[in-house]
Amino acid sequence: MKAREIFCKSALSKCGFPGGGFCINPYVGCTHGCRYCYARFIRRFTNHNEEWGDFVDARINIAEVLKKQAKSPKYQSGRIFIGTVTDPYQPLEAKYQLTRKVLEVLVERQNPVSILTKSDMVLRDSDILKRFKQIDVNFTISTLDEEWKKLVEPYSPTIEARLRAAEALIDGGIAVFIMMGPYWPFFTDPEALFKRFKKIGVVRVFSESLNTIGGNWVGVEKVLKLYFPELLPKMWQIMFDKRKFEEFYDQAEEKVRELSRKYQIPVTIYFRRGH
Repeated sequence: MKAREIFCKSALSKCGFPGGGFCINPYVGCTHGCRYCYARFIRRFTNHNEEWGDFVDARINIAEVLKKQAKSPKYQSGRIFIGTVTDPYQPLEAKYQLTRKVLEVLVERQNPVSILTKSDMVLRDSDILKRFKQIDVNFTISTLDEEWKKLVEPYSPTIEARLRAAEALIDGGIAVFIMMGPYWPFFTDPEALFKRFKKIGVVRVFSESLNTIGGNWVGVEKVLKLYFPELLPKMWQIMFDKRKFEEFYDQAEEKVRELSRKYQIPVTIYFRRGH
């Protein structure tokens, strides 16, 4: 893995999420190595020759830039999302603490903040999180199958570590949301997941279909060929046959909404319709 230090000119940018707001990404690249990562497209803009997952740039001046940029009137309101492209709590954060420094700046501004992560390292910053008036932590948890997790998210913390971190944050008064995505054929058990989410006190669940654009499918296909060859043709058909895709995710949405009512956890669903 290649790591380097870089300087940034801007810390805040517009967020493309529904509802708008702004985003901050303390790192360029990510070493969690998720085989399905949609963010690999940024290699086109960063002049990296390494494979996605094999490099990370630490934007070492991001807190100082943010402190100046956040004074602008246009950033005085609006939710700020941390980690929209790369995980703000990937392993290099233990060394650089850029996300912590960003939080130290933002807590003085008191914009609403959402953190997106796959890492239990967020617990380290509980002391700062508790100082925010409006903050939530969003963990990606789309399966309870640790073996599948190891194959498609090889260098990220375990599912159990994320669930324990989520429970600890909730016990400390921090709102926790879950991104149950991608919603996997064969590997996402929504009933089992909702049981766990309800038990620890998750506030809301988001879910999305697997994004096969660009090179996202290639990594998943390699994993299936090696470890689940019998599932590859079935998965391919669901992902690339429009009728099968819509049939699968229509049924998945119906199930998720049923579980939302059963466990009284609100859901927001972003399943694509046709491709």
